[in-house]
Amino acid sequence: MELKLEAVERQLDRVQSFMPRIDARVSAMFAIVSAQIAIAALNLEIDDLKAWWVAVPAVIFFFAAVFCVISLYRCVHPNLVGGSNSLVFFGTVSKLREAEYIDKMRAISEDDYIKDILGQVWRNSEIVAEKYKHLRAAGTAIMLSLLPWTMLLLALSLGKWSLPLINK
Repeated sequence: MELKLEAVERQLDRVQSFMPRIDARVSAMFAIVSAQIAIAALNLEIDDLKAWWVAVPAVIFFFAAVFCVISLYRCVHPNLVGGSNSLVFFGTVSKLREAEYIDKMRAISEDDYIKDILGQVWRNSEIVAEKYKHLRAAGTAIMLSLLPWTMLLLALSLGKWSLPLINK
């Protein structure tokens, strides 16, 4: 099968189109976990941690929230190593002088350019898969943090005989 340049470029565009979709979900998840942390922090006082029924859900929630934030960070900042000698990968292109890049682009054959783009399709697919893995881990952490977070707020409410605060 003869691969046409246009088809290969469309495939690269298709793979790269997944990145903004994942990044949009990261923003929403970060907002959720930030709100959870803020509400817990507004309602929790250091003396509250003396009671085990407050301390246990607080610690579980803390670790789930930290894991979520780390996963979101790793999703936003994936490993970009690769693309050596590529005329498509931005990391390699940025290391060349402008004139050097132009000369190399004008000298490359269409077949070599197609191979370079296909290499980028493969590498970008790896990056998208890594981003999705971290996004999924963050989503799981948020879901798992809901129960201890709710238990924490419930324990604090019952201990103080007041509803959880959302602002002070």
